Order: sequence, then C-alpha cells, then structure tokens
Amino acid sequence: MILTEIQTGQIPEIYEEFSNFVGDKHWKSRVIQLQQDIKGNELLNDHINRENSIAFQLESIRELVGDNSGPWKMNNHAIYPAASFAAQAMGIIKASPTNLAEQFKRRIHGAFRNPDDMRGLRLELSAATHFVNRGLSIAWPEMTNIGTFDLLVNGLGPHGLEVECKSISEDKGRKIHKREALDFYHLVMPHLESVKSSLSIGLSVVLTVPRRLPTKYSDRMGLAKKVGEHIFLKKSAIFQDGSSIKINEFDTNVLKGSNSASLPKNLRTIIDEITETTNRQAILIGTEAGGALAIVVESAADDTFLKAVFDTLSDSAKRQFSKSRGGMFLTGLQGISSDQLRSLANQDNDKSQYATALNIRVSEFLNGANRDHVVGVGFLSENQLLQAEPGVVKTNGLAYYFPKKDSSLWSDDFSGLFSWSTAA
Repeated sequence: MILTEIQTGQIPEIYEEFSNFVGDKHWKSRVIQLQQDIKGNELLNDHINRENSIAFQLESIRELVGDNSGPWKMNNHAIYPAASFAAQAMGIIKASPTNLAEQFKRRIHGAFRNPDDMRGLRLELSAATHFVNRGLSIAWPEMTNIGTFDLLVNGLGPHGLEVECKSISEDKGRKIHKREALDFYHLVMPHLESVKSSLSIGLSVVLTVPRRLPTKYSDRMGLAKKVGEHIFLKKSAIFQDGSSIKINEFDTNVLKGSNSASLPKNLRTIIDEITETTNRQAILIGTEAGGALAIVVESAADDTFLKAVFDTLSDSAKRQFSKSRGGMFLTGLQGISSDQLRSLANQDNDKSQYATALNIRVSEFLNGANRDHVVGVGFLSENQLLQAEPGVVKTNGLAYYFPKKDSSLWSDDFSGLFSWSTAA
C-alpha cells in the first residue's frame, strides 16, 4: 500500500495517475494565488515557497510532463518530495474502498489550501513509510472508523500500537507568525528609503508589541510609519498603544562571520546576539553605504515553544487514543535538522551535561496523571533527500524517541522502533 522507494523514470506515470484522480486544478489555482501574493510582497517569496512546496513542485512536474523533452528532466531533486507524496498517496487510495478513497482525496484538496494540514498529512505518510519499511502493516483508523488516532501499527504488542502524529510548525506558540511579520516588514520598507541609501553603521531594531500586531490595516500602517521614523532618528521609544522600539548600534563586521555554506544557522545566531532576542521573526537589510539593519518584531506575551508543544500533546492524549492499546506520539518539528536533533540527544546522553529542556518536558509529560496509555513520544527532524544510486532517491531524517517502559500497556515490541539511520 505504501511505496517506500521510487525511481526517477516512474515520476511521469506517478504524476499522471495522481493528477487524474486528485485534479491538478487544486494546486494550479493555489500556485496562481500564491504567486500573486509574492508579487505584492517579495519578502514572502522564500516563506511561501517553503510552506507550499508540494503545490509548487507538482506544478513544476506538470510543466515538465507537458514539455515532452525527455525523462532526464525528472532527475531533479527539487521535485522529488512531491513525487514521493503523490506515489504514497496513490498507494493508499488504490488500497481503499471507493468511499474512503474519495474521503482521502478531499483531505488532499484541503491540504493544498492549508500548509499545516499538508505538513500533518506528509508526517503521517512518513510515519507509515517508516513502519512499513520495518515489515509491519498499518491501518488508517479514521478511514475505517476504528478510532480517531492517525495510524494503527499491527504486529506490535498484543493488540497493535496506536500512533498519533503531530506536525509542529515554527510558528507554534508564537503570537506573531512568520507570514504576519513579513507582511508587517513590507509595510515598514517604504519608510526606510533614505536609511537604506545613507546608513553606514549597523542598527539593531526590536519592536515589541504588548500581545499581537494591530488588527486594523490602518493601525498597522501607522505603526510601520512610526518604526521607520524612529529608525531614521536612531531613537528608542515607547508608543501610546504600549508598543516599544529599542534601537542600538552594532558592529557590521560580525556579519562577515556567516558564509553561504552555513548561512541560516550562523545568521540566526548572529541576529539573536545583535538584537538580544531568541529565535524571533527577523529581517536583515544591507544598505548602499555599507551599513545594515537587523529588525525584529516580537510579542511581550508568553509564547514559549515547548509549552505550546506539550499543551497540544496533553490535549491529544486525553481525546485521541482508545486507551486499550499502547499509544505513541510522533512529533514532527519543522525547521529542525537531523544534526540539531542529534545534538539534543547527545547532550542528554552525556552525563557531564545538564538535561535539555526537551528531555525535562518529556519526562514531566510522560509522568503526568492519566497518561498510563502513552508508551512513548518521538520527535522527528525534517527529512533530507539522499542519492541512494543513479536514478534512485531516498529520504532520511532522525528520530529522538522517549519510551515509557513503566506503562501498564508497555510491550518489549515497542523498543528499538527507531534508530539514527531509520527515522522516517
């Protein structure tokens, strides 16, 4: 039912089959809409392409298939995730009765409209692929009316293992989401024209709002204008609505420490140090005079990422497992690489270091009241594409798995379900 490997030469056939069943209008119209959004705000380009990567990739495949210029064009890493998604989705559809296949198709339609839904669907497919790769069979409870959890893995323990997948976006717990911040930066940009041509030093600019950015467009425009004016004056201030802007100079030489090979990680760390913030929505602007602006918008309200993650798991633990079998959470972490997740695991396994915040929160969660049925929590990094051999590409990620062996529903079958090399 679930394909675990495809060859590039199969992509046109897979695409045609998927397109005929699902309907290409659902991603074509989405791509057209998103391209209009990008045209209105170029700052959205990278964010929109990443959030809607499957839709854009399927549109690319559609154009390649229509080009009829040869199968060699399918040897393109940029389209492999969409090809894999289409192949796995069709595997489920073919194995399902007509009514359930139609139900799954509608879910795919919805996923094109909502990036969070698409991430969740892809995580379920990734989890299912992992268990199938281990020689186990899986069932989709919601499609067969046997439960509200995502997967039932047969052949583990006396009655199988219930799996609930939770895809966690980078916006989780934040009062100001990335798209919202990028739209606000777009409003600020027209007020920075003179600064972008004349600024020769580095300026750190941190806008802190009491809770969220203003709801009314006119109020956002007004706030953006104030930000631009105070950047020009290089002057910190507290506004009447309770927002504040903090402006400090920084040495632009610190930016020379980042390079193209490791820019995202290094630049994130540098911006945090420059602005004295932690993992906030930020934008870095170079000026014609050799200066730079590092602008951050943040909320003063509590937006702790881990708190939001475990609030989600706690709520789901109450509602979505049957409690008659062992239940496991698989939590996909958007934006977390294999190396970053491995670093957390290595720190937790090093007795000379303090336990990570993740480890502490998992222990609190698993030991919480009324959670005996939860036999483990796994955290999955984002998948990476690996060239297995000419014409064959596999995906690989990392899982950091926390078992709960003192659960009354624990089975030794639940041990060793993940390893460094077989996360998803």
